[in-house]
Amino acid sequence: MFQYNTSFIDNRAMIGLLRRAYNHVDIRLMDHGIRVAYIVSRLLRQRTEANSARVRNICFLSALHDVGAYKTEEIDRIVQFETEDIRRHSVYGYLFVKNFTPLSELAHAVLHHHTPWNVLKELDDISEENKSIAQLIYIADRLDIWLNMEGRPYSEFLSVISAGRGSRYKPELADLMMRERFSAFSAEEAECDPVFNRMQSEITFTHEEVRSYLGMVIFSIDFRSRHTVTHTMTTASISNELAQYLGVGPEERNQIIVGAMLHDIGKIGIPAEILEYPGRLAPRDMEIMRSHVDITEEILGRDIPKPIRRIALRHHEKLDGSGYPHGLTAEDLTTGERIVALADIVSALAGTRSYKGAYSKEQIITIISRMRDNGLIDAGLVNCMITHYDTIMSRTLAQCQPVMDIYENLQAEYSLL
Repeated sequence: MFQYNTSFIDNRAMIGLLRRAYNHVDIRLMDHGIRVAYIVSRLLRQRTEANSARVRNICFLSALHDVGAYKTEEIDRIVQFETEDIRRHSVYGYLFVKNFTPLSELAHAVLHHHTPWNVLKELDDISEENKSIAQLIYIADRLDIWLNMEGRPYSEFLSVISAGRGSRYKPELADLMMRERFSAFSAEEAECDPVFNRMQSEITFTHEEVRSYLGMVIFSIDFRSRHTVTHTMTTASISNELAQYLGVGPEERNQIIVGAMLHDIGKIGIPAEILEYPGRLAPRDMEIMRSHVDITEEILGRDIPKPIRRIALRHHEKLDGSGYPHGLTAEDLTTGERIVALADIVSALAGTRSYKGAYSKEQIITIISRMRDNGLIDAGLVNCMITHYDTIMSRTLAQCQPVMDIYENLQAEYSLL
C-alpha cells in the first residue's frame, strides 16, 4: 500500500470533516451521534477519568454508532423511540468500525447497541467492556430520541429506565442515568460543554488514526456498490504512479495522493439511485451528479490545505475550459490537478459500472488519446500513461487487492450476521 502523510489534519479538522460528510447522508444522524456521545461522556464522568484517550475513544465510537445507516433504508426508524427490526444498520456499522477505524476492538458495542441487557448479558463471545459500552450507547441513544427528537420530559424517561432496569438496561448503567439530570439540548450546545470539548480537542489522534477515519468515510462511499469499491484507491494509485514517473517531489506527491483520496468524497451526498443508474442520466440527474464537486468543497471546508483541496475539486476540469464546475483552462490547472483528472478517467474506464463493463487496455488508450488530441487533457501525462500502462495498472491492481479482500470479507460476514 502506498503511504501518505496526514499530519496536516488535527482533531478539530478530523471531527469537522467527518461531521460534514455524514451530515450529507442525513443531518439527523450526525447531530444525533454527537448528542449521544455527549450523554455517554456525562455518564462516564461519574465513574472514571473524563480526560483520557479511552473515554475519548468510547465517545467517538458513540458519535459513530449509526454510521452503518447510510447503507440501509432504516434512518427514519432509527430516529424513533420505539423501533423494531433495525438490525441491518447495526451490522453495517459494526463492519465499518471493525475494518476501517482504530476502534475495531470495540466494534461489538456498535453491533449490539440495540440489544436488550437480558439478551446481551448471556452472549459469551463479547467482552464485558463491549457489553457495557453497547448498553451505554443504547441508553444514551434512547434518551436523545426521547428528549431531543420527540420532545418528551426527562422525568418520564427515568420511569422507562426504572421499569427496564435489569431487563432492557444493565442495572449499574440504569443507576448512572438515574443520578443525572438532562434537559433538551442541541449538538452545538453539547460541543460547547468544556469537558466534552477538551476531550475531543486535547487528546490528539495519531496519524494512523486519522488515516483510518478518512478511510472509513471514503469507503462508505465506494462500498455502496461493487462497481465503485476500488475507484478511489485506483485513482490514488494511478496518480501516485504517474507522479513518480514525472519525478514529482515527495511533498507534492503526497498532496496528489491525498487529493485523489478525497476527490469523490462529495458523492456521499448523491442519491444511490443516481450513482447506480443503469444508463445515461437525464439532464436534471446529471446536474445532481455534478454537484458532488460542490459537496466535496463543503465537506473539506478550510480544514484541508488549499493545494490538496484544489486537486480534489478540479478533477473534472478540462484544459479547453469545457469541464466543470468552473470551466477552468490549461493555465489554471497545476500538474497535480491534471494528474488526478487523468487518473480519475482511467480508473472509471477500467472499472465496471451499473451501465457498463470494464474497458480493455486498447479501448482506454483510444479514448484518452482522443481526449489528448482534442485538447481536453494533458498530452504529456497521456503519453506517460500509455508508455507505462501495463506497469501502472499491474501495480494499481496489487495496491487495490487488499481493499477488494476487505470488501469480499465484509460482504461474507454481513451475510453470516
